Amino acid sequence: MKHLKYIVLLAISVVTVACGSLKGNQKQPQTVELICSAYPENRYTDLSRGLYLNVTCNVDNSNIYDISELPALTREFVNYPKSRLMCTFTPTLKEFITESMSTYIRSMGITIGRDRDNDYTFNICVREYKIVLEKSSARAVVIMEYTLRNNDNEIILRQNSRGRYTVDKNVMGQGHLVADALDKAYSKALADIDWNSIAGYLQVHRRADQEAQRKVQGDGDTALEHTVIRWYIASTPAGADVSWRVISSTPDVKNTNSTYVGTTPYETTESFDIRGLKFENSGNVQIEVTCEKAGYLPQKKRFNLRQAIEQKEISAKFNLVKDE
Repeated sequence: MKHLKYIVLLAISVVTVACGSLKGNQKQPQTVELICSAYPENRYTDLSRGLYLNVTCNVDNSNIYDISELPALTREFVNYPKSRLMCTFTPTLKEFITESMSTYIRSMGITIGRDRDNDYTFNICVREYKIVLEKSSARAVVIMEYTLRNNDNEIILRQNSRGRYTVDKNVMGQGHLVADALDKAYSKALADIDWNSIAGYLQVHRRADQEAQRKVQGDGDTALEHTVIRWYIASTPAGADVSWRVISSTPDVKNTNSTYVGTTPYETTESFDIRGLKFENSGNVQIEVTCEKAGYLPQKKRFNLRQAIEQKEISAKFNLVKDE
């Protein structure tokens, strides 16, 4: 019995040591920190608006490292130690994109979150953010969809940006190489965003022809709304009523009823607030000025709006004829 007791104790000791050894040899997943080394030049200054950034992700951190194609490739990977392929990523992808993109945007000179009421909303949706292991290489892929919305919540820009980077398959099991490959692809996707167009929407240009596609919406953020037009309407005899209306042949701009503005000689400086007007369609819009005085026949004159914008003036002299 005494010998049997020692044998049992010895067996328990061996099993305990073996289990401890196996547990100690189990490799824990590598922690890979997501990084962004992209740092653009400061090329946008004195913009009239900033951006409010909103990030959503269709990718979970557990899906960044894609080894789904390995078993079907070659026998080279059949007995590959899966422990070498285990990675966890930090921080969460949404946190990382939000922080890194905010830094990237500020580096270009665009403000973030300065004035929520004035800023345009910049929505980023991460469609793909992963590194895929293949037979002889690994490829990092980043795809993002982005939209820019104005203060009326209208989408004024919608595009996709893509970044790809291919490396040797030795990236497997090396966390720093995985992070570097993802960084390269992400940096390319950031550079692929049309920042010039975005900045153009955030800037009030001095001349309307510099933003021919931007339409007046009443927010005061277009060059047309800041284009000052000199009005001078005279008549013989003086003291006639002056009114004007919009006549449009483009669906973007609606016709309006006549609006009384004063009596001759009428002189003022005003900017445009004609909804839907763009420099591009201004050639299809006319201003009709009517001059009326009791005892005289009413007279009307029309002015092409494109010409008025370029000359920054609407002027006319009416020689009224008595109504006999």
